[in-house]
Amino acid sequence: MTRKSNALPVLETPCRVRGLLAASLAAWTFFMVVATATPLLATGVWSLMTDQDATWPSSRQIFGSFGFAAAVGLPISLIICFAVGYPAWKFASTHGLTTRWDAVKIGAALYLLVTVGGHIAIYMGRGSYSYAQGGVLLTKDSVPTFQGVVFDLFLTLFYAADGAVAGLAAWLVGGSKSVVSIHAQR
Repeated sequence: MTRKSNALPVLETPCRVRGLLAASLAAWTFFMVVATATPLLATGVWSLMTDQDATWPSSRQIFGSFGFAAAVGLPISLIICFAVGYPAWKFASTHGLTTRWDAVKIGAALYLLVTVGGHIAIYMGRGSYSYAQGGVLLTKDSVPTFQGVVFDLFLTLFYAADGAVAGLAAWLVGGSKSVVSIHAQR
């Protein structure tokens, strides 16, 4: 009786690399679409609620930082997806977590962990970090204000959704369908 090896197939790693590249691009794209659409939506809702004329941002204000976001955000997304996503994918596949729903949950959980870790690093620092956005003070002397806590809770939900999109993209491009088709070719 011949015993089958539990080793990963040789072609599974390129599928995972393609999946993680897709996850990185999907997460970055989702982030950019939401970051662009949210101020526009807020401006429109505010103008309807207050019955005032909306002051719409120019295309330069909306897309002016797009090149900067691509130069900085996309590499960060790649690093996070490969540094955190690849080991998590290997761990999940060895423990039988290979469904689409598993990928979505794991992606959301990983992005939450990275986000919470970043917030802890900022807030636990001994510096005098203050941050304001849109005229609202979110952090003063490395301690979040009430508005900062609300903003951070919103960001946490947003990053969970971003991670879920990344997990789904990784599963669709490099997940179980690709591995099944590789085994079928053998």
